[in-house]
Amino acid sequence: AVVSTQSTGGTYQTTILLKEQEYKRRRKLRDMIKAEREYVSSLPGISSDEYKPSLEPGTINLRSVHPPYHSPQLRGQTQEQTDAAWAKIAEWQEKISSAKGTNRLGLVREMLDSFKLVYIVQGDPKTDVRHYTTEYCTQALKLHGIVRGIEGYMVLNVADDEELEETCIELSECTWMPQVWAGGEFVGEWRHVTDMHNDGPMVAMLENCGLSSKLKGCYYDGKTPLVRY
Repeated sequence: AVVSTQSTGGTYQTTILLKEQEYKRRRKLRDMIKAEREYVSSLPGISSDEYKPSLEPGTINLRSVHPPYHSPQLRGQTQEQTDAAWAKIAEWQEKISSAKGTNRLGLVREMLDSFKLVYIVQGDPKTDVRHYTTEYCTQALKLHGIVRGIEGYMVLNVADDEELEETCIELSECTWMPQVWAGGEFVGEWRHVTDMHNDGPMVAMLENCGLSSKLKGCYYDGKTPLVRY
């Protein structure tokens, strides 16, 4: 609000008062963010390069109903479980990549059957996004609380490996990337996955493959930002 006075001295005092109020408001916000980050860092199972504590528009704080990067499944795990999940991702990535030059159809099929949910993407979905379509798929999954470090979730990087990409295309009979597989079955490419989030079926799909969506029960309550393309 703008406050005006008749005297110059009164205007000056009012300006100083408003600046002090703004300073106090910002300091309070900084203290709240600091306290919230300290709280989150004390929780088990939050080691993920895709988990970013933040106070974004539309959220009260990190403990609110729907912070964008809050993953209940990740928080519910122990640090040992999260580390083991990361190790399994690295193990399968190395196993498949090191078999380059051979027929990897059976190996990829085995990997798809070994995880509840598999995200096949060109590049790292956080640090090395090769195509804009990756951002839609990654955002849709993150909004449901699906991030690396969750038990049963695999991210396979097929960047700079045309043979591996062709193998995945052969299995899915779909030429688009990224792709999502659930329970060993092909779910769809980036546009289909984005539409599943926007229209609602993503919640049931995750439940059916043994994971859970943090949007279950609140999907149509207006608390879910939709992914647009």
